[in-house]
Amino acid sequence: MRAFKYAASIVGLSSIIGCTIGKHNHQFCGEDCLSLNRPQACGPTQIRPSEVCSVPCITEGVPEMYSPLSIDENVLTSANFQMLSLEDCVKMALSSSTIMRDLGGTVLRAPNAAISRAEPALAYTNPLIGEEAALSAFDANFFASNIFEHNDRGLNNQFFGTAGQFRQDLNTTQVGVSKRSATGGLMSVRNVTIYDRNNQLSNRFPFDSSETYAEAELRHPLLQGAGTKFNRIAGPGATPGQLNGILLARVRTDISLIEFEQSVRDLVAEVENAYWDLYYAYRDLEAKVDVRDIAEETLRLQDPNSTPQGKIAQAEEQLYRFQADIVDSLNGRPLDATRTNNGSTAGTFRGFGGLRFSERRLRLIVGMPINDGTIIRPIDAPFAGAVNYDWADCQSDALSRRTELRRQKWVIKQSELELQANRNFLKPQLDVISRYRQRGFGENLTGQDSATASLWDNQYQEWQLGLEYNLPVGLRRAHAAIQNSRLRLAREAEILKEQERYVLFGLSNAVAESKRSYDCLGLQKKRLDAIVVQLNAIQAKGDQGEKAELDVRLETHRRLLDARLRYHQCEVEYALSLRNVNLEKGTLLQYCNVALTEAMAERDAYIDANERMQRFDNSKSPAVRDNIIATSARN
Repeated sequence: MRAFKYAASIVGLSSIIGCTIGKHNHQFCGEDCLSLNRPQACGPTQIRPSEVCSVPCITEGVPEMYSPLSIDENVLTSANFQMLSLEDCVKMALSSSTIMRDLGGTVLRAPNAAISRAEPALAYTNPLIGEEAALSAFDANFFASNIFEHNDRGLNNQFFGTAGQFRQDLNTTQVGVSKRSATGGLMSVRNVTIYDRNNQLSNRFPFDSSETYAEAELRHPLLQGAGTKFNRIAGPGATPGQLNGILLARVRTDISLIEFEQSVRDLVAEVENAYWDLYYAYRDLEAKVDVRDIAEETLRLQDPNSTPQGKIAQAEEQLYRFQADIVDSLNGRPLDATRTNNGSTAGTFRGFGGLRFSERRLRLIVGMPINDGTIIRPIDAPFAGAVNYDWADCQSDALSRRTELRRQKWVIKQSELELQANRNFLKPQLDVISRYRQRGFGENLTGQDSATASLWDNQYQEWQLGLEYNLPVGLRRAHAAIQNSRLRLAREAEILKEQERYVLFGLSNAVAESKRSYDCLGLQKKRLDAIVVQLNAIQAKGDQGEKAELDVRLETHRRLLDARLRYHQCEVEYALSLRNVNLEKGTLLQYCNVALTEAMAERDAYIDANERMQRFDNSKSPAVRDNIIATSARN
């Protein structure tokens, strides 16, 4: 009783010490801090950020030397331009994006939704539902134990121990291996050795004895849980609702691969969005600068003596308006510019953010410093040729290649596998159990273990064979699991149907948009040419001394600016429409020459593949060629 009190005191003291240490480590206060009447009971009342644990792989952000105010209109020269093509931007984005970036700020708003390069590997190595976790259920398991016991008992029987006082030193050692088979069976092999020293008067050996036996055991299901198919889907020891076989784990990995491919596709689309936004921003700024210069020249040519002050004020107002437009066009505003899922899956053109804002968006998406003293200038121009699409081919590509549909098909496959596995739980559990044991027994002599020596003389042999049956009455959980799997499968199939409708809806919009934007591009080009002809005619009249009304010239300037902007807008809209058609078809990565691979092969593999290709290509002359394989029939 006294020892029990001491033990209780020690436990209580350790609990108090443990709580105190926890409070100091985490800087938590007691319940008094919750009282509004004692605000200073536990120190300052303001919120204090806790220190972040130091992680070697985490580094502090490097501040940039340049500010966004370091560049203005005067430094927009070729010396400060960094010329980049669309292909260069895609390469930079794919090579620098460990986290798949987007222009919507997902990494800040919902960091858990951001997708990284490691997503497929994370799914594969998930210790709960990954492929390695599923395969580990079939790994061999080595086990060993060595237990010592000292027993001291008083018994109400004179025949036990010595006059009812039984004392014993017991040591049990066990070593073995167990292995789960693909068909659901559990095989075990073990060796057990028992050393026993006690004061039992009726012992065969006066001091101590030893017993050892080698045992092989097999437990194999015949109904529920039996079969390679079930164990590969559900895994050994599965229960309804808890399935984790290698086939299901592989499906989860395939789903993560498709999600990664979709994130790469969206990243490429975002790079194009930012690139063409910046292209339009340059055209927008150039058009406004040109019109501003024309307005300045027009105002300069006005004679203040012959021109009414109201007309001059009207020309000045338009000049100031153009100058203000230049300020907005150069610096931009943080508007919702072109990005994915803003009207269409790949993005609908909204490039009205301005040059500097659009340039920073492009830097953000490709992984460049946000400010580095230079300005990116696109060198690619939008494609302006006519493209005609075959609707049947577009539909076929979209329904077979779109990542969203491929992912949903894997989800349906997962539901089908779960339904197949859950049907197995309607069977009763009937296991066959077999065991064979060979024993050895003898006195533990000095320098010799007679038990081990007699283990293999086949003197003591035992075996066991039997059946074990178990059937839950009603199988309520199994029936619920099957019904749930059927409902889930039906739901996923209906989702696929609706997804296909939305894919065709988006594809129809993209194809129609390509036709509309191309037609508008041609019309806006004609409109721009007509306004240029009109402006040249007005200029020619002025050179001949016949000046046009100031209102007419100012209106022509405004229409010239609008026509140029609408023309460049149609340029970008047509380029994005072609991109959108390929995204809706599921061929955007091929369209942008982007290929995905799960892992890079060894260098020797590429050399071997190149040699094999050369052997089948008679147009090449490698140093060594197998004449039998490489010679064509016509030779």
